[in-house]
Amino acid sequence: MEENYSKAIEILKTYHQEHIIEYIDRANTKLKNELIKQVLSIDFDELNELYEKTFEELFVDLEELSPISGVNPDKLSKEKLEDYEKVGVEIIKNNKFAVATMAGGQGTRLRISKG
Repeated sequence: MEENYSKAIEILKTYHQEHIIEYIDRANTKLKNELIKQVLSIDFDELNELYEKTFEELFVDLEELSPISGVNPDKLSKEKLEDYEKVGVEIIKNNKFAVATMAGGQGTRLRISKG
């Protein structure tokens, strides 16, 4: 376990996450082992790459944007709703999705709770 601890500490220092070391050192043995296991399972290079991409400028041709159509899930049959959910899961698994922020009650119609 000491070897994993050393690896985790080295990773955390490399990625400037030293504040987590304090938390690990104060934790009980069970939690300490779990935290070390989590640190070793994180792909920090990928996280860093994703973070860096947030600063990239994106070009959006506003002429090509168009409103999206909506579906009221309360008006769908159970089978149709399940079909849509299966399609949605496949789209997400294949990284072929976009995010839309909605206002004016869309959250309610999409069955998103307020908190």
